[in-house]
Amino acid sequence: MRPRGTTLLAALLGAALVLTGCGASPGGTGTAPATPSDGAAFPVTVRHAFGETTMPAPPQRVVALGMNDLAVAQAVGAPVVGAVRSSGDSGPVLPYLDPLPPEVLAIEPDGTLPLEQIAAFRPDLVLGVSAFQISDRAGYEALSRIAPTVTYAEGLYTSSMQDDARQIGRALGRGDAVETLIAEADRRIAETRDRLPGLAGRTYLYGQARGEILPMVVGEQNQSTVFLRSLGLEVPASFRDAPASDALAPGTVGVSYEEVGRLSEADLLLMTFAGAGDRARFEGDELVRRVRAVRQGTYTPVTLDQAIALQAPNVVSVGWLLDGLQPALEKVATS
Repeated sequence: MRPRGTTLLAALLGAALVLTGCGASPGGTGTAPATPSDGAAFPVTVRHAFGETTMPAPPQRVVALGMNDLAVAQAVGAPVVGAVRSSGDSGPVLPYLDPLPPEVLAIEPDGTLPLEQIAAFRPDLVLGVSAFQISDRAGYEALSRIAPTVTYAEGLYTSSMQDDARQIGRALGRGDAVETLIAEADRRIAETRDRLPGLAGRTYLYGQARGEILPMVVGEQNQSTVFLRSLGLEVPASFRDAPASDALAPGTVGVSYEEVGRLSEADLLLMTFAGAGDRARFEGDELVRRVRAVRQGTYTPVTLDQAIALQAPNVVSVGWLLDGLQPALEKVATS
């Protein structure tokens, strides 16, 4: 397992959450096939990046390989018998979900495919819609030899969070319950946007302090960008046009401490940290102290749990995430 201090680097910029998401906006319907209603007759066939998977009957033993798979499955009452542990500050349980016993939250979020462990859960469905461990057809086929496996529709995090939820709902045969989750997430986004009209047209930057580099997640199609844009916020123009570094994840621009003045282009600055030393260095840097958002009080450090949810939001986490970001959003909207 990666040391927890470096897990977010993997989540933000490495194999865990390398986002190359599509441009679907929150609430978009995409091109997914019709969602079967709860109680729909099985078998159900789900199309995904590696072909088709047919569920002959409602699953009774579900393994959720991705955190968003777990969030949606648990929220609709699916029988989850095995799941990935959270790597956030709050411990193995996602902070916006009910606790699960350690024998269920037993899969380490270290990027490997623990095939023997998964098989030991005796699943009749493996959910991998948000599973970074499934990186190629070989991994998918290895899982399919254990149980029917449903992955992302086209690529990891290349659909909206709404359509990812629908993919999970199709596999579980709980489409109606998933649509209820989607409606509530969309309602919370719209409510925040309507309550804080001053967010419209304001700019933000979201990134991580890590050693000598400050990777900023700015790609137009990244899910965090799509989510914050749904509130009215935009990435500063110079960052939208900046070429991404080959050394970082797609849609990510690296800023050095010598260039940190560029962060003053943002009205809101959201930062997370690879380790405690990185936060101390960032906040103690003389040039950082001159950044506009720092001087004006709209610089906001986010927790590891918030960073993971912000980088790859799901329809269950939206309300919790907006509640945590509310003070920062209100300050920017009224400043």
